[in-house]
Amino acid sequence: MSQYQNNGTVQPNRAQLEIERLQTILTERNQQLQAAEQIITRTQINHKQAHKTMRLLMVFCVLLIVVLSWGGAA
Repeated sequence: MSQYQNNGTVQPNRAQLEIERLQTILTERNQQLQAAEQIITRTQINHKQAHKTMRLLMVFCVLLIVVLSWGGAA
């Protein structure tokens, strides 16, 4: 048995490999998180633009109704 097995510690090379593996996983997760944040940001921007467009459409419809009602009254 090696000294690492006797005292329950991990071999330095094995520990370093585990650290590198975990760092790789963390990097991948961070990339996934950034991609998700970009999607959420784009979705929020699209939602705001759609909301503005809907308001403009509603204003246009109201104006159209007003103009048509004036034309019918005259």
